Amino acid sequence: MIPGKKKYFLIGFSSIFIFSIFLFLLFFFFFLPKKSTRYTNYQECDHVRFANAPIAPRSTLNDKNDIHLLHAMKNGLKKPFETDSAFYSQIDDLVRMALLVKVADNQFYKLKSLKHSQPYLIPEAIDMLNEIGYKFQERLKEKKYKNFRFLITSLLRTEEAQNKLSHRNSNASIHSSHLYGTTVDISYKNFYNTQTDSIESSYEAVQALTSVLREMREDCKFLVVRERKQSCFHITVVVCRPIDSTMQD
Repeated sequence: MIPGKKKYFLIGFSSIFIFSIFLFLLFFFFFLPKKSTRYTNYQECDHVRFANAPIAPRSTLNDKNDIHLLHAMKNGLKKPFETDSAFYSQIDDLVRMALLVKVADNQFYKLKSLKHSQPYLIPEAIDMLNEIGYKFQERLKEKKYKNFRFLITSLLRTEEAQNKLSHRNSNASIHSSHLYGTTVDISYKNFYNTQTDSIESSYEAVQALTSVLREMREDCKFLVVRERKQSCFHITVVVCRPIDSTMQD
């Protein structure tokens, strides 16, 4: 090949190669579908704007059971456990896949003896629970009360346990959001006193907890109803829908 022609050939080949790279990048960034992912951090989610099921800001604590169920079925277990034995045979796999997380006592709350439920929730509900606990402790510090943790009285239930409970408790429906691992009951009657290692009532703790729940409900972090017969707050987590990361602003 003549040296001059070889030179022009190499320049032409390089130009075509660079142009091909440019076209590939153009296609990749503008024509391939954007990947949508679920928020990895509960705190990063703007629940008012991006909740994946209907919800509106409010400060009253009286969300109806059907809206609890709507969010629970949308975001929790796709198929509730039919029996207690089914739960025990599958729970290890679900924990390994990070679909459920075990709930344990910590600096924010304490589990009461669980008779009809299992200490597991979906990851977003764990984050919600810890946020409630953190804000509860901050509110207590403002009032010079630092020695209380709230009590968790119920979490994930199997259909078998729910059926038994509904026969004993008229306030417990057969189809409950507790079946999906999205819902927790927090007592407002009693609290755990860390100084005396005892369970006791506290007006100041009730007021602090109620104030936190009103604030977070206004931000659409969860659905909540005060169950007077059971003396608890029945709370179901709200999860953000998958959105394009380029649209999060």
